[in-house]
Amino acid sequence: MDTREDYILRFIGLLRQAIAQILNYRVAGHYDEALLAAFSAQERLFGRKTAELAAMDLQELLRLLRLDETKAVGREKVLGYAALLRETGLVYEAMSRPDLAVGCFQLALHIMLTVVVEEKTGSKEVWISMRELMARIPAEQLHAPVAELLRQAGEFD
Repeated sequence: MDTREDYILRFIGLLRQAIAQILNYRVAGHYDEALLAAFSAQERLFGRKTAELAAMDLQELLRLLRLDETKAVGREKVLGYAALLRETGLVYEAMSRPDLAVGCFQLALHIMLTVVVEEKTGSKEVWISMRELMARIPAEQLHAPVAELLRQAGEFD
């Protein structure tokens, strides 16, 4: 296995571990620890501090994830970020913070829809995840850009 493949496998493993750790904290009711783990994972994923990331728009975040990566690795990093956001949203939901939870779910959905529309396809797993996210977002709170991507993505379902 070359070093690039090793890096990809290590990255995917670390992201899975982070999400599992967040899940374990959430299930145990340790919400502050879960959020700290989520923010730490996000910082490792991007190589930047959370405050810096908060100032960036979605396109810049996606560009950073894909920077110097093959298409396949870039895709995995982008979808990994969406999974991290979903899990963070579940933490906020457990904390009775629906405003923050819906924000995380909507951003995760936006990211996944971006991938589906760009690739003009989506795996079964991606569609299952997107449907689960859509069920968590009240229709009246769906942002116009997300609704438009959803309309476009419907062609590839």
